[in-house]
Amino acid sequence: MSQLVKINEDRLWSRLYQVGAIGADPRGGVSRFAWEPAYRDAVKLLINWIEKEGIEWRIDSVGNVFARIEGDGKKEPVVLSGSHFDTVPQGGFFDGLAGVMGALEALVAIKESGIPHKRPIEMVAFINEEASQFLGGTFGSKAMCGMLPSDYAYQNRHRQTGQLLCDAMREYGMGVDPDNIEKSKINAKEYYAFIEMHIEQGRYLLDKDIPLSVVEAVAGIKQFYITIKGEAAHAGGMAMKDRHDAMAAAASIATEVERLAYTISPEARGTVGYIESYPGEHNIIAEKCIMPVDFREADYEKWKEMYDQLMNYTEQECKKRGLMWSVNYTCNLEPAPCNKEVQILMDSIAKELKISHNKMISFPAHDAMNMSRIMPMGMIFIRSSNGGVSHCPEEFTTKEDLVRGTSLLANTLLRMASEDILL
Repeated sequence: MSQLVKINEDRLWSRLYQVGAIGADPRGGVSRFAWEPAYRDAVKLLINWIEKEGIEWRIDSVGNVFARIEGDGKKEPVVLSGSHFDTVPQGGFFDGLAGVMGALEALVAIKESGIPHKRPIEMVAFINEEASQFLGGTFGSKAMCGMLPSDYAYQNRHRQTGQLLCDAMREYGMGVDPDNIEKSKINAKEYYAFIEMHIEQGRYLLDKDIPLSVVEAVAGIKQFYITIKGEAAHAGGMAMKDRHDAMAAAASIATEVERLAYTISPEARGTVGYIESYPGEHNIIAEKCIMPVDFREADYEKWKEMYDQLMNYTEQECKKRGLMWSVNYTCNLEPAPCNKEVQILMDSIAKELKISHNKMISFPAHDAMNMSRIMPMGMIFIRSSNGGVSHCPEEFTTKEDLVRGTSLLANTLLRMASEDILL
């Protein structure tokens, strides 16, 4: 049996709470947004800890923070781990941050252990995953994977102030360069695998009384707006047979979204967040309706089938009512399966550590989705306590569960840096 590395529980918990409090919102919770002063303060504290541990660090051209311990081998690919460092408005201490601090503790514990490993191990703190102010989620990992256009910082504006992202990045400093976003792109051949630890953000593990899960896949996400155009008319004057009612079609389509999610797959998700109606009066037939649709499913064929069936249904509903319709896509992320060998390894190590665990699918999106496009990827979910709530001040994971997850993470990284796990 390979040597197991032991993490420092108190150091992990203390550091998470120290950095987690940065960006405290007077309304409650934490609002630590990318490229803002509070985020800079948090990064400086993170770097201070990294330097005190005698670990090398760097910041790339968009603001992703890296820490690295070397391996004994020559020109070996890097084992990478991390999560996002920003929060939603009035968020909590654990979303994203648990994965960053867990990865940092893993590096420190492995370094302290003196256990030899041939591959380098890196931590990454991704920037702007939540995209709370500058929209377009998982920004940092997209930049690393070469998924952003070179002029992205000149096209994206702050959703409240209208400030260009390029100007916000210049004000932030820390070596970021809005004119060289492409410099953030990594060479996938130099990396062995990516592992992300994250809180579950639900109550599946809580209800089953299990502390963590080895994730099997991150579900694909399709998000789009359907716009339906009909004809406004008097609610009393226009006979039912003569109407071109956009709302009637929208309501029918919204019900079909729910039906498809129930019937396509037992784990699929289908959501219509609202229906925006014009002119929006109680005695006027709706002339136009706009509705956002969100589909999530881990199986690629079923994920695609949900969308295709909805498009056929929308065409039929609008045709029979004499309506025009169009679709505007905002997110189209294919399902991201986790690497099988990584799953087997984490399952084995969890058993060695005597940590109760299971398998599950992630339906929220994570930076791991993007990373899976360029290298083998794995994920660890740790239990969300306090009712499983997240993206709010009440978000909480116990110290014991954070320690269990970080122990699995650290030993997975060490084993992957020491052995030839991937086929």
